[in-house]
Order: sequence, then C-alpha cells, then structure tokens
Amino acid sequence: MSNKDLDDKKKIVLNQIIDSYLTDGAPVGSKTLSNKSEEMASSSSLRNIMSQLEVMGLIYSPHVSSGRLPTEKGLRLYVDNLLSFQTIYNENDNLFLKDLNNAGQRGPKELLSEASASLSGMSSHAGIVVVPKTEKDLKHIEFVRLSKEKALVVLIDSNGSVENRIITIDEGTPDMTFEMAGNYLNSKINGQNIDELRAKINSDINKRKNEIDALAAGLINKGLAIWANDHSDSSLIIHGHDKLLDDVQAIEDLEKIKSLFSTLGNQELSIKLLEDIASASGVKIFIGSENKLFEGTGCSLIIAPIQTYEQKVFGALGVIGPKRMNYSKIISMVDYTSQIVSKLLNDEEI
Repeated sequence: MSNKDLDDKKKIVLNQIIDSYLTDGAPVGSKTLSNKSEEMASSSSLRNIMSQLEVMGLIYSPHVSSGRLPTEKGLRLYVDNLLSFQTIYNENDNLFLKDLNNAGQRGPKELLSEASASLSGMSSHAGIVVVPKTEKDLKHIEFVRLSKEKALVVLIDSNGSVENRIITIDEGTPDMTFEMAGNYLNSKINGQNIDELRAKINSDINKRKNEIDALAAGLINKGLAIWANDHSDSSLIIHGHDKLLDDVQAIEDLEKIKSLFSTLGNQELSIKLLEDIASASGVKIFIGSENKLFEGTGCSLIIAPIQTYEQKVFGALGVIGPKRMNYSKIISMVDYTSQIVSKLLNDEEI
C-alpha cells in the first residue's frame, strides 16, 4: 500500500493521528481531530473516515470506545512519504562536523564511536554503529622474547597495519624456537586470515608431530590462539542505552529492551542487519516487528550504510528509539551523518 491508495481526506486524517501520536503517544478521537482545525470534517464524517482507515489496517483502537493509534502499517506509510521528501540535516552543523573530523584524525574506531555518541546526543535516543569484525589477510608474524616467561607476538596484515599481543611462554624456551616458529608460520601464510591459518596449522602440526619441535608447536598455537580469540574489534558501538529505558510508556516490553543490546552484540545478527541494508540506496527504517530483532520491543531503527569509495557497504549507523520518535528529523540526521562518516573514512574532504 502507498499514499496513492488514499484520497486527500484519508491522508490528512491519518497524518493528524500519527502527528498526535508522535507528540504525546495518546489515542486520538474524532472530536479531538475536529477541534484541531476548522478545515477538518465534522466528527461524524471523521468517524467514518477513521473506520475506513481502520479497515485498511492503518489505525486501531487500543481499547473499546477509545481514540485511535497508528498501526505499524500506518507508520510505514507515513515514513515512506517522509523519505520521498527528505531534507538535509544542518542543526549545529559546524560543531558536529568539527567533532567528527577531530575523531577521524585519531582513527576509525574513534570516528565511529563519536558518530554513535553524536547521534545519541542529537536524537535523544540510542546511537548505534554496526561494523562486523573483519578478518584481515596476514602478511607477516614474528615472535620476540620479552622475559623468561613472556613473549611478544607481532602481526602485520596485508594493509601494513601492525598489532602486538603478549603471551606466556615456557621458561627455558631457547631463542631459536622463536625464529623457528616465525619462519614456519610465514611459510604458510599465503594471504590467509587468522582463522584460516589456524585451521591449516593445527592440521599440519598433527600430521608432522615428529618433525616440528614441541616448544615451537606450543608457541605457534599460543600465538594464533590469542589472535583468534581477540574480540577487541567490536562489531557494535552503542551510546545512549539508558535513553531507551527512560521512556517506559513508549516501551511495550521493558525486559526485551534490556536484552536487545546483548542480542545486537551477536556477530551473526550484526551481519544480518548489514545484509538487510546492503541493497538500500540510503536510509532504511525498520518499524517495530518489521525486523525480528525489535519484535515486541516497541522500538524502531533508522539506519543508513557507511560506504567505501567503491560504494561498497562497510558498515552502518543509525538511531534506535521508540516507535513514536521524530522520524522526519532523525531520518535526515542519520542520512547526513552516514555521508560524512563515509567521506572521512575514505579520506575525502567534508
């Protein structure tokens, strides 16, 4: 269903009901609508129009003899209309751009965190950034002794980025073991990521137990394990959790809201969320149960892709809030922020 399926009177009445709902969340009756404007139809005509909208599944009555509230289907129609008349967000533009630019100079993680915090602050809801943990192809691995019981594992990826981790080693491990372990791993890398290399190495070591020194094998396993189990590159950045819990009246199930954030931390669900917006050319909105992740929570998600210079989806950012959030303002805010973050990550001028 689209706006084309409604005549002008139905559009006006539906929009009035939704605007009132977004303002205070209370059901709206025909008398209230009639009193709002002299141009509105009489109460009896309004009741007839509201009955038709109810049959169409766009509004409903939460209680007998009460006013009407929009259904998710009605909100969807309203939001789709907003998307077709999207405006550019420019509130506190200069300060906003300065904060993002400063964060971008400190690194991608800082930029994404600042984007999440900014969205939360500007929207008064929860700001979210989703970036799945990517397994980078490896270029070189090296082991460096630090002490009798500690060693440094140095990993260089295909982009030239260097990261270090400290592992515990067996006391008395000779220096040649570090060189042996490094040489062995580097001979097997061939542009693989950690998980691929680890699976290959485990299989190879089991087959060649008599050929590979036991201390070197232990060092190799420890070195790979600490990287494979490293979750420092979180796939989810959220600011403003508490803001969702503040508006209890807008939340249908408080416990589901509390569990929502831990659910979002699931890597597979984060990737599924990205898949859902991969085909979107801009902002995408999930209202309530339209996305299983938010079913029963009374929440909506407004989200837009973060893209590389090749227009590939690198991640996504957005706002999670109650279904009665200010869609018009937040749609433009999220769209604008995603464009700025994409440019900064691609080293483009803003």
